[in-house]
Amino acid sequence: MRAAVFTQPGRALDIVEGIEIDDPRPGEVLVRIRYCGVCHSDLSIIDGKLPFPTPAILGHEASGTIAALGPGVTGLAEGARVVLSMRPPCGHCYWCVRNEPVLCAETAGRPGSGEPRAWHERKPITRGFRLGAFAEYALVEASGVAQVPDAVPLDAAAVVGCAIQTGIGSVTNVAKTEPGATAAVVGLGGVGLAVVQGLVLSGAGTIIGIDSVAERRDRAVALGATFAFDSVDADLPQRVSAATGEIGCDYVFDTVSSTLTTRAATGILRAGGKVVLIGVTGDPQPLGISSMDLVMRQKTIMGSFLGNCHSQRDLPKYLALCSAGRLDLKALVTAIRPLSEINTAMSELRAGKGVRTVLSI
Repeated sequence: MRAAVFTQPGRALDIVEGIEIDDPRPGEVLVRIRYCGVCHSDLSIIDGKLPFPTPAILGHEASGTIAALGPGVTGLAEGARVVLSMRPPCGHCYWCVRNEPVLCAETAGRPGSGEPRAWHERKPITRGFRLGAFAEYALVEASGVAQVPDAVPLDAAAVVGCAIQTGIGSVTNVAKTEPGATAAVVGLGGVGLAVVQGLVLSGAGTIIGIDSVAERRDRAVALGATFAFDSVDADLPQRVSAATGEIGCDYVFDTVSSTLTTRAATGILRAGGKVVLIGVTGDPQPLGISSMDLVMRQKTIMGSFLGNCHSQRDLPKYLALCSAGRLDLKALVTAIRPLSEINTAMSELRAGKGVRTVLSI
């Protein structure tokens, strides 16, 4: 098969032919990847901000069709259109039985720590995020795929695998916002715009989008944001205070999670409110806040990985919302490029251009 291969930080990905991948084992499916979104987590690995074993095939936000079923797999058929999840829960470990599926002991291991399943010239290649979807084929547990309704195009459906899961799940599964809540979203990329849509679906009363890119702010407003501010500068607390009746936000979702944005997020949070950190920064960064702010004003900081989504519970729900016209996937996709242009897509993401590029594979 053909794939984009990561060989070392700071170097462009190589398009490589002749990669071999295992046949599906019991409980697994082999998926012919058709589309894969380009996510900031992939870029962080390529730029050396997140350590990762090499060589590796990255890519984890994918859709495609089932090419083969492993022994014992039922309820799926070859040719079925599916979305993939990088964290299919086992359903029986300590974390799964406590409704913390993304912490599943069987799928949360270190990258590259498992048995190799892909090869090039007899040398193993790591499947990044347990998928390796910047490739023509990917192996995944059957519990990690959800069938895509005919009304949902596969190119747009790809973003359900990461951006939608992370964004909407952060609202409903992690923060558990209530109707009428006041919320802000720092960073309006693919995940941020999914958070905005999750807040709309949850009945939030006021939604504030914050991003330096005008196109992203415009998209946030079109999706239901009440206000859109352009930066996390010194004037932001005053603008948010005016927009929230001098109280501040009940919830702030930080899709960047840098010291600067986390400090800004807690600065616009009301006493007793919650900050949800979503961004994956790589290198540890100080939160930039005072412990007294947490103690005396009872503010809470929460982490959200993949929105604590359960692939079999949440993916079908999100896809049904798409079919019903209540969730706009196309608003997240600003470009579709062939796999051969993956390095161009990475450069555009690095420059903050557009929202989400989806690769056609």
